[in-house]
Amino acid sequence: MIYTMRRLAAAVAALACASAYASGGGPWDPYVNRNVPDIALSRYQAGELGVVLSSYERMYLYTAWRSVMLGADGIKKAPAEEAGLLRAVGNRKGGWVDASEGAGGYGEWTAAVSAALKQPVPKPKEGSSLAYGYINCPLTSYGFATNTLKELAKRSDATPARLAAWVASQKQVFKICGDDPDSNRNRYEQPKPVIPAPAELPATEALYWRQMQQYQLAAAAFYSEDYARAARLFAAIGATDKHPLRPWGEYLSVRAQARAATYMPEDEQWKEAQTIRTENAEAAAARLAKQQKKLAAIQASITHILANPELAPLHEATRAIGRSMQARLTPAQRFAELSKLLDDPRANPYTEDHLGDWRVLANDQLQAPAGEQADKRDALRASAGFIDWIQTLQQCGEYQAKRSCAVEQAHALDLWRRYAKEGNKPQARVWLLASTMLSNTLTPEQEQAALQVPTAAPEYLTLRYALARHYRLAGKADKARALTDAVLASPVLTAAKSTSARNQFLQERFAVATSPADAASFLMRTHSRDLDPDTGETAANNEAVTDIAADGQRWLNSGLSAADIRAVASQPSLPAEWRARIAVAAWLRFDLMGQQKEAQEEALATSKLVEQIAPELAGIAQQYRNLPGAPERHYALVVSALKYGLSPVLQSYAQPLKLRSADDTLADMWCKLPEKPGAAYYENIDAEFSLPMPNVGNTAARDKELAQLGTLKTATGYFGDTIMARAKALPNDPELPWLLYVTVQSTRGGCLDNDAKALSRSAFSLLHKRYGKTEWAGKTPYYY
Repeated sequence: MIYTMRRLAAAVAALACASAYASGGGPWDPYVNRNVPDIALSRYQAGELGVVLSSYERMYLYTAWRSVMLGADGIKKAPAEEAGLLRAVGNRKGGWVDASEGAGGYGEWTAAVSAALKQPVPKPKEGSSLAYGYINCPLTSYGFATNTLKELAKRSDATPARLAAWVASQKQVFKICGDDPDSNRNRYEQPKPVIPAPAELPATEALYWRQMQQYQLAAAAFYSEDYARAARLFAAIGATDKHPLRPWGEYLSVRAQARAATYMPEDEQWKEAQTIRTENAEAAAARLAKQQKKLAAIQASITHILANPELAPLHEATRAIGRSMQARLTPAQRFAELSKLLDDPRANPYTEDHLGDWRVLANDQLQAPAGEQADKRDALRASAGFIDWIQTLQQCGEYQAKRSCAVEQAHALDLWRRYAKEGNKPQARVWLLASTMLSNTLTPEQEQAALQVPTAAPEYLTLRYALARHYRLAGKADKARALTDAVLASPVLTAAKSTSARNQFLQERFAVATSPADAASFLMRTHSRDLDPDTGETAANNEAVTDIAADGQRWLNSGLSAADIRAVASQPSLPAEWRARIAVAAWLRFDLMGQQKEAQEEALATSKLVEQIAPELAGIAQQYRNLPGAPERHYALVVSALKYGLSPVLQSYAQPLKLRSADDTLADMWCKLPEKPGAAYYENIDAEFSLPMPNVGNTAARDKELAQLGTLKTATGYFGDTIMARAKALPNDPELPWLLYVTVQSTRGGCLDNDAKALSRSAFSLLHKRYGKTEWAGKTPYYY
C-alpha cells in the first residue's frame, strides 16, 4: 500500500483532539462590522482598508498600520504572500465543527465500516452527542480512518477477521478520544471515563497488519494523554525500515513530545498561573531555564527531521511545531522577537506565520494591565511602534485601561506633530490617522493634513469619516454634508465594497440632515452580511437585508411630529413596505390624539395615504373614512391595529401587512410610548453607536404630541380598556368574546401597566359570565 504525504497530512491533523465550543456574544451592530473588516481579506491585506475602527482586533489593526506606513505604492512593492492575512487569522469558525459536518464525517466512517464488514453499523445511543452529529474527535481523524479502511479492504490478504480487528481497534481509539456510540454520555460530562487501549494483535499475525495497528496504539496513547508513551511508539514506527507508516513516525513523535512538554491537567493550570503571578525573579529565572531545556530537546528532534530530505513534505509542519513550542514555552521572549520582526513594515509579516504567532501571544502579553503588569505593558509599547499605535487606539475603545483615553488622544497628537516636524512621512501618516480618529476636537493643522490625503491612500476613507465626525461635533453641518455627500457618490467608496463603511457615512449624513425629506434619503441601511470563514469575503449565499437602523427608528419614534412622519412616508425613494409602516404610524398617532378636530381631519387625510401605498389596508382605510364619527372611527382603527399588528411606533423590522391568526393575536402593538424628543423606544442605539438624531421639522408640534402620547397606556392596557368600554356600551357586539379572550391573553407577558392583573380578572369574569358558552371562553380557563 502506498501512503502519500497528502494522506499523512490528514492523519497529522487527526492527532489534535477537537474542542467544539461556540463563542457567545453581546450587543450586536448588524450594520457595521466592529471587530473585523467586512472587506475580503485579500483586498484588505493589499491596503483596501475601508473605514478602520479602533475596536478592530489586533490582526486587522496591524494590517492597517502596515498599509498606512507603506503607503499606496509601497504596499504594492512590499513582500507578502497571497492570502497571508487569511492564513494568519485562521478559520473564522474558531475551530469548532458543527453538527452537519460531524454527522457527515461520522456517517462516512460508519458507511465504510458497513461496506468492509458487510454488516450494518448500529446507530449511536439516543442522548449521546454522536446521535446529534456532534463529534469530539477531530473530523480529520474520521476522514483518515475512513480512507485507510477502504484501502485495507482492497488488499488481497484482507480477511473478514483482519478487517474486523482493525475496525475494533479504531473504534477503541475513537472511544478514548471521546466518541463512544454505545454510551449516552454527553461529551461535557465529567469526569472523563478511562477507556483501555486496544488489545495488541498477537505475534502470529502478519507483520503488515500488526504494523498498521501500531499507529492505532500510538494514537490511543496520545488521546489518553500518555504523551511519553505515544512519543516512544511513534518513534518506533519512524525507526522501522519499510514500515508502511514510517514517514509519520518521527514527526508524530515530535508532536507527542511537544504535547508532553506543555500538557497540564485542568485542575493544575490555575495553580500554575497563580504561582507564576506571584513568583520572584529567582523563581522566574529557574522556571525559564526549565522551559528552555524542554525547548532545546524538542528543537533537536526537529533539526533531525529537517535534515532528512525524505521527509521534506513534512518540514513546514515540523517548523510550525518549533514555532508553537517557542510561543508556549518561552512566550515573553518569542513575543519580543516577533514584535521586533513585525515592526519593520517592509518585511513580510506572513513569513513562518509571524503575524499569526504574534496574535496568539498578544492575547496574553497585551492583556489589560493590573498592578505591576502596567509597567510591563508600557515597556512593550515602547519596544515597537506598531504596538504603541494599536494600544493607543484600543485603549480608547476596547477596555478601561490605566491610561485614560484623554492621555491617549494627547499621545497620538504629540507623536503626529513630532513626526511631521521631523519629516518622517510614514510615521506621520499613521499618527495623523490615530490622532484624527481619537480626538474630540480637530486642530487646523490636522484638518489640513487630513484633507490633503490622496484618494488612493489606504487611510483615505477612514480620515474622511473622521473629518465628517469632527465637522458634525464642531457644528459645521454644511461641511459635514458636503463631505459625506461627496464620499457617498465617490468611486472610492464603491470600489471598497464595504457595506460597513457606506453605512457609517450614511449615519453621519443622516445626523446632519436639513429636513425630514432630506433625512429620509439616508434612512435605509443594508446589513453587513456574514463573512465566509474560508475566504474572509462576504458570504455570497446571504441575501442583502435593507431596513431602518436604530438612529432612524428613534428619529421616527420620538423625533418627529405626526405630520412630519407622514411626510417621510410620502417619499417615493423609500421601500414600499417601510413607507406603509411609517404611514400607519402617522395615522395611528393622529387618531390617538383625535379629541381635537384638527387631529381628526389629519387622521382622515392620512388614511388616504395608507390606502394609496398599502393596498392590503385599503379596505380598513375606506371603512375608517365611511364611519359617521370620531369615536366609531377610533374604535374601528384600534381593532384593525390589533388584527394587523399596526403600531404608532417603528420596530426593527417591517412585518407583512396581513391578518394575524385569531388564536395567536395579542395586543402587543406598542409598549409605553416615548414622552419627549430623543427618548429611546427599545432601539439598538447603544450597540449601533447611534449619533444624535437630526432636529428637523415642526419641533413644537412634536413636543406637544409626544407629551400627550406619553400619557397613554401600553397597547395591552389601552386595548383592554377600550374593549371593556365597548362591552358596556354594545354588549351584543359579536366580536366581544374573542376580543375579551385577546385581552386576557395579552396580560400574561410583554409590556404591561400596573393594573394589568385587575384588567385580566375583569375581562375573564365578563367573558365567562356573559359569553361562557362561546369557544373563546373555553380557550380561556384562567384569568392569569
